[in-house]
Amino acid sequence: MLLYLIRHAEAGEAGGGVAGDFDRPLTALGRGHCRALAGAFARRGLAVDAVATSPLVRAYQTAAELLAVWNPEARPVTCDELAPGRLKPARLSGFLAGLPAFGPRFPSHAEKAVAAVGHMPDLGGYLEWLLKAAPGTVGLAKAAAACVRFDGDPGPGTGVLEWVVTPSWYSEERG
Repeated sequence: MLLYLIRHAEAGEAGGGVAGDFDRPLTALGRGHCRALAGAFARRGLAVDAVATSPLVRAYQTAAELLAVWNPEARPVTCDELAPGRLKPARLSGFLAGLPAFGPRFPSHAEKAVAAVGHMPDLGGYLEWLLKAAPGTVGLAKAAAACVRFDGDPGPGTGVLEWVVTPSWYSEERG
């Protein structure tokens, strides 16, 4: 299994019609980063079979922007375990491993690829758990993505970090 951990893109601040943190939408820059990241995946032939997201607006919008490129007919699946302060790594791993795949590749490919869109510091903490890295050592910039490979389902210390990309990398690549 491949797991793409993606931090939500840049969001606006609360206020000015935005009730609170839960409802903060993506900025124009954030939407652009999402499209650039999705395009970088597409150019490299990286397929994604399912997308899970935090229920917060900025994460859901990030997932929806990615799917608009990857699979426009699909919708992200919300997962409370990806919301800030709700991380239970083993439970999240079970949820992600159990997601049904969509798209033309399934079931003809050898490994399922799942994307999970969430927030820092929990996303970094989850990545540390998967890699058995020291607590507080992993961070992801907004709209960054990390690819972790597993022989089987994700679990504690069973992941191998394949790569991490940030907006500066995939924005330069495109331009």
